[in-house]
Amino acid sequence: MSFCALYEEEKLRTLFFKSLSDIDISILKNLGIDCVLLDIDNTIKPYGAEKVEAVYAVWIDEARAAGINVILCSNNYRRNVEPIARQLGCDFVAFCLKPSPLGYFRAYMKSKTKIRRILIIGDQFFTDILGGKFMFIKTFLVDPISEESEGSTVKIRRMLTKPFTERIKNRENIYCKGSKKEK
Repeated sequence: MSFCALYEEEKLRTLFFKSLSDIDISILKNLGIDCVLLDIDNTIKPYGAEKVEAVYAVWIDEARAAGINVILCSNNYRRNVEPIARQLGCDFVAFCLKPSPLGYFRAYMKSKTKIRRILIIGDQFFTDILGGKFMFIKTFLVDPISEESEGSTVKIRRMLTKPFTERIKNRENIYCKGSKKEK
């Protein structure tokens, strides 16, 4: 099967949501998702925070209650990722080296599911979304929780990838209220 056929068949276009809490679990079920590879920093907690925001912890619980496995995937070190994973009762892959597909491949092996039934959710185009594209995994982009505490390298990456991010944000998303299709 050619890449173009795979792209169309699997609908690998990245969709945008304002936040993780805007992604209804029924969307994941509709897409046939069995596992979510979820970024941590600025997706479910602000940079530097020690706890996940309650609304995102509830979302993770709802996903798991619906039979969707959630694996946390972070470029951060194990000592920083493990307490968050323990707090949420999730499996995790630390030191993913995103956008390299190596960390996502490790998570895929842990998931014990087919790659077409996996979804990556994250706040950065360069790390989360591009890494997912390298693995031919469906991706959802969310706005960062807070850009204030981000390091300068993250801010530079956001500036350099802004055209790609804006293109995704302007794309039709049939699952979002206010989508271009609904207007």
